[in-house]
Amino acid sequence: MKAALILVLVLNVLDATLTSFVITNAMAVEMNPLMGALLDYGVVPFVIVKLGIIILSIAILWKYRYNKLARIGTNVCLLVYLLLVCYFGYVLLEVNT
Repeated sequence: MKAALILVLVLNVLDATLTSFVITNAMAVEMNPLMGALLDYGVVPFVIVKLGIIILSIAILWKYRYNKLARIGTNVCLLVYLLLVCYFGYVLLEVNT
């Protein structure tokens, strides 16, 4: 579970970086209305809040790591972030072709 949570954190950092890049270069818009509103204040607050939320979530999942629901939640987070990073790869490839 430790490796999965570390990977979730790494993928979240990658997601925040790629989201910031595609939004500042007008390649995409933030689909989450709350995070989109936060982007009105700039990329730095967006990244700080995004990373803060995931770090808090990871801490909670780690605290309850022996709970079956926490293990399922960790796997769901991992899957979602893997799919999201794949989607970013697709978007960036489409823009460059």
